[in-house]
Amino acid sequence: MQCAAYWSHKLNQSLLIVTHGLISNQDGLTLHPDLFLYQQLLAKRKRQWFQTASCNPLALYANILDVKPALLLASKLSKQSAKQYWIASPYHAQLSRDAVRVMPEGMMPWCETDAAWACELLNPLLAEEGMQLYAMGSALLLACDKPLHAEPAVFANIAGNTLPNRHPEGIDGGHIMRLMSEVQMMFKQSPAPHRRTRDEVDVHGLWFWGACEPCDLENVPVKAIATRDSFLGAVVDAKDANIIITEPEQLSELVRHHAGLPKQVILFGEGYAVSLKKIWLPKLAVNTWSPKAIKSESDLFSILRK
Repeated sequence: MQCAAYWSHKLNQSLLIVTHGLISNQDGLTLHPDLFLYQQLLAKRKRQWFQTASCNPLALYANILDVKPALLLASKLSKQSAKQYWIASPYHAQLSRDAVRVMPEGMMPWCETDAAWACELLNPLLAEEGMQLYAMGSALLLACDKPLHAEPAVFANIAGNTLPNRHPEGIDGGHIMRLMSEVQMMFKQSPAPHRRTRDEVDVHGLWFWGACEPCDLENVPVKAIATRDSFLGAVVDAKDANIIITEPEQLSELVRHHAGLPKQVILFGEGYAVSLKKIWLPKLAVNTWSPKAIKSESDLFSILRK
């Protein structure tokens, strides 16, 4: 990962992608609060809108490479003997009157110590299911001796929203939800003392998503990416990167406000993405964020893959 000072001289040749950079309000869409400092810079740029699914930094990078998210971590294992691999994303949740709301991913403190602790706590339980949890730096990967046929939502649809109250699609949808419930109970019974010492929120569960099969593990492509995301940072190298992928809460760690913004910025959120490009004659500032002339998700990723 690179510091903000490193990027100050590369901004004109860089691409910045911010996941969850757009959020809903009473008028439709607006910028995430952590982007308000950049609002006037972004408001004068040329816009191009796309319809797209929600994604976090790891899922976005996997989509650019056209691979399954778990493949990015599984390809880093020295021994790959499982039949299936899943991303295991930790979360903190709060109970509201009629739902369980999950903390946004960019606000959840998580580090290598947390990942190692989760493996030590949960692997005795998971071994009974023929599974093992691996810590890949600060990222978590679940390996299964027997494939699970289920399709849980990508974690980007869970973080900042509510936990689903029904099973995911697939014949093993009930099985994987039961497993995640058992993990919740383990975290409830054994909260992390080191996190409480650091005055950090408790971990309440793991969300399994982005599964891949072992046959997908050959010839995994790579791109240099700068990021502060704990999962994406475990699989990419920032050396010579000209792409930044970040959640809005971590943007200030990569690009300082006084240094400006890269030549092109893409904001994702609420089912849309908007590409914002510098132009020679800046437009009058437009501070509303209403999608217009919307193109498809395939159009967007065709551009990103180039």
